[in-house]
Amino acid sequence: MLKWLAVSTGVELGRLVLEQMLDLGKPVLEGYVQDFFRNCLDGGVKRLNAAALKTPMAEAIGFFIKRFIKELQFNEVPETSIEHHYKAAIKRFVQEKAVCSILGKAFEKGCKQIDYTQLEQIWSQKYQEAGWQFPGEEFDWRGVAKEYIVEVKGIIKANAELRALLETELLEDIARNTAQISPGFDIAKYRESLQCSYGYLKLYTLDSTDRTDAIKLWTMFIEQTVREALPPMRYELPTDLKCKLQAEGQLEDDLPPEALEHYRREYFQQPLCKVLEAVANAQKAVILGDPGAGKSTLLQYLALEWVENNTPELPLLIELRDYAAAQSASFLEFLHHGRGADWQFDQQQLHQHLLENVSLVMFDGLDEVFDRPTQSAVIDDIIRFAQQYPKARVLVTSRIIGYSPERFQHAGFRQFTIQPLNEAETHEFIDRWYNLSMGSDPDKIRLKQRLKDAIANFRAIQNLAENPLLLTMMAILNRRQELPRDRADLYDQASRVLLYHWDVDHKRLNLPLEAIGRREKQEILRLIAYEMQASEEGLKGNLISADRLTRILTHYLHDQGFNEPREKANQLMQQLRERNFILCYRGADTYGFVHRTFLEYFCAMEIVNRFEKQRILNLEQLQHKIFGQHWQKETWREVLRLICGMVDEKVAGSLLEFLLKRESEAEDFRNLILASNCLSEVRNQTIVKTVAQKIIKSLRILASRMANPENIPLKTNTLASYRLVILTLAEISSHKLDFLDFLKLHIQSRKVGYHPDPVMEVIGRNFKEDSSVLAWLKNQVESAQEWAIKSAVIQGLAMGWRTDPDTLPLLCSCLKSESESRWLKRVSAYMLGQFFQNEQAVLSLLKRCLQSKDYVLRGAAIGSIARHYRDDPETFPLIKLFLQSDENEWVRAIVIHELTESEWRQKPEVFELFCRAIQNDPFIKKDGYADNPRQIAMNNLLTYYSTHPKTIDLLRDRATNDPDELLREWAQKELQQLKTDNEEA
Repeated sequence: MLKWLAVSTGVELGRLVLEQMLDLGKPVLEGYVQDFFRNCLDGGVKRLNAAALKTPMAEAIGFFIKRFIKELQFNEVPETSIEHHYKAAIKRFVQEKAVCSILGKAFEKGCKQIDYTQLEQIWSQKYQEAGWQFPGEEFDWRGVAKEYIVEVKGIIKANAELRALLETELLEDIARNTAQISPGFDIAKYRESLQCSYGYLKLYTLDSTDRTDAIKLWTMFIEQTVREALPPMRYELPTDLKCKLQAEGQLEDDLPPEALEHYRREYFQQPLCKVLEAVANAQKAVILGDPGAGKSTLLQYLALEWVENNTPELPLLIELRDYAAAQSASFLEFLHHGRGADWQFDQQQLHQHLLENVSLVMFDGLDEVFDRPTQSAVIDDIIRFAQQYPKARVLVTSRIIGYSPERFQHAGFRQFTIQPLNEAETHEFIDRWYNLSMGSDPDKIRLKQRLKDAIANFRAIQNLAENPLLLTMMAILNRRQELPRDRADLYDQASRVLLYHWDVDHKRLNLPLEAIGRREKQEILRLIAYEMQASEEGLKGNLISADRLTRILTHYLHDQGFNEPREKANQLMQQLRERNFILCYRGADTYGFVHRTFLEYFCAMEIVNRFEKQRILNLEQLQHKIFGQHWQKETWREVLRLICGMVDEKVAGSLLEFLLKRESEAEDFRNLILASNCLSEVRNQTIVKTVAQKIIKSLRILASRMANPENIPLKTNTLASYRLVILTLAEISSHKLDFLDFLKLHIQSRKVGYHPDPVMEVIGRNFKEDSSVLAWLKNQVESAQEWAIKSAVIQGLAMGWRTDPDTLPLLCSCLKSESESRWLKRVSAYMLGQFFQNEQAVLSLLKRCLQSKDYVLRGAAIGSIARHYRDDPETFPLIKLFLQSDENEWVRAIVIHELTESEWRQKPEVFELFCRAIQNDPFIKKDGYADNPRQIAMNNLLTYYSTHPKTIDLLRDRATNDPDELLREWAQKELQQLKTDNEEA
């Protein structure tokens, strides 16, 4: 790095920049050049190609880096620090989109100063790491910027092409002010412009160091799902509560039942459809979605579809923030001056084309027009445009918060809301991302699975993965960090993007409250989260009153020296709600975090800050006040795990020892599981080796006892708890071969095998590349006498080796065999449906099993069909038939369970099916183990339809009239509990 100081010519300096600092692929470098000159050369970037512009740009960046290094040396920063830290930091710094835009501003004609204060802020927030002796206040940013501008003027003077371009720009400005010059109507050139503007994903905001910028948007686009319905604009619910709401068919407890029922029917009952199909069938539509949901990407994809597939509709994409800022008289005048996709269309020719030909006109970002009168005028312009050009299909995008639907509804616009990514869409995104970004790199298979597992097994990560923006961030970070262990870094990066970069950097929005930066907002959110945890219901309910929230913001802003802190606090609350996608209004004058994940992360951050920096908490207080008081609370589990991953390893070891000594009256070994979870967060586990060995030993003993239920007195020995113990062991066991031997012995001692086996889940996930494990499994199928062992092995083969040519025939053989155990057949039926549903013969085989006289086999077959063939049009009528007519109560109970656990639960018809089952199911209790379908259905109504008036009526009826004494007693207890809850409320 220091050899840069000896370089004497600008050409040599520029070469070093391109080789060492901007070693980007060609498409990415071209995008970087455009971003660098965008604000100063306007259309000139198109006149000079990237090769002509990148040389003066590289020389300028080279001088800036050279002067930056000298400033470090002036302040006596050690050469070793410059070489080992600042070299990489400066490289990332100059690749920042915001930084390159500021540096490029120096090429503007007459420029006398660049925004060095913004450069300082970006550096201090993202690159000024502790321990590297950055001079801080002594660093002369103003002097560096001043000398940089002088150098840029010399670069311009020495470059004939660049000098001529600047002169041309000036002449064109004069011409535009004195005469109307037609830009023409060149469709072929417009195609090239669209490809240049939207062809590649631009990910500077998410991560300026990643090489995935070269991914084409066209190949990466994942089609999402929408509902043709408006979300309830008066409720802004956290993501976790939205999911719960969708599952339960209710909103908040203080709403009247009629409103809840109306909401459920008007929104969640609307059918789902794919977005491309929806917009193709809509002449006029508004697409609503959360920040990062993919609204802009959808419009860019539609524009590129015309480029790639030569579709008949000419696409015009107008970013409404630019339109409002330009103050053009009309959209056509705006396009005439080249504001849309950096291209110009002659106004009169475009007018004629829109009248005579089909077209697709897209208006992106209505929410980004902040001024309400201006936004109202823009809506009028859009509606008039749609009326003036009836052949044009018109699409508008907006965030959900702040959108007013009435005028678009009256003008005949259909309104669609983008839904969170589902599991299939998430997996498709991950597969495509790594295939495109890593090519033939064999490591991509491991990275794909690691990210999928992190999303599947961690609720906090799963919530974020439903958003395409945050999922993209995960895919980038997963290449160099281990999720979920390093998920605190993910949450930090996500909050940075949401709090500042996505709007200010990526969308170039001039937001209010610019003085309150990302760092201040993060500190404020830490305080809010910590304040929530002080209230028993705060962290549990993700809830804080508006008064308490205002008080926190006001006190913080006052302490930081802001004028009018109360007024700014109210403005900041609005910004955190409407732009940053961090806080949301919960009704009843209360607020919460949009994602509970951020509540947990910021709460953990504040606790660590008080322990490490402020010294408000000492180790004993951290143990007893934080861990001691909360280790048994499920709502605190993620917070405590994150703390262990953030603090020093020795401190984490003390916390682990503390947890091992806790005891629970419930005998549910919660302390051991939590200690294991916290251990998995520790980065350098060799430092906590002793306590780690204690945890692993205790877990193994527990797992061996739980494998055979008759040998263990624990009150909570269920399949779920057993699975939890096995998966936890897999997460923290570092010696794979030793762990595999333990798992093999564990399988061979099994006595129960008709449930999904977590041991085989672990073997299939962690040892699928080991051919000796596959050989061992096949040998067990042939030699094992116990059906429980065979069923476990069958599961392992299906989970880890489904592509092996012997696996599918083996499962089919087990299902057809007359001699095999009914419980082995049950496992085979579920494995076939789960892992081989795309095989044509599997569904036919399962349907043949429905004719069996064995109720276990019938139940397994109908359960597998219901769970894995929901999209088949014959499935729903089939399971309705079994619910109403199968002679066995166990089969009917399985059908009720599958209806409850699926999207079918949202169907009004399913509610009526449950009601009929409660009233008419013929169950008669014969033994102590039989499930009563009437009770299962009644419990479902209480859980998912508690606000429906019919639910309470049916519960009262069962409490009095049900022929099953146990059900009557249960219903009476439920009624009493409801009465108690209402009295307490």
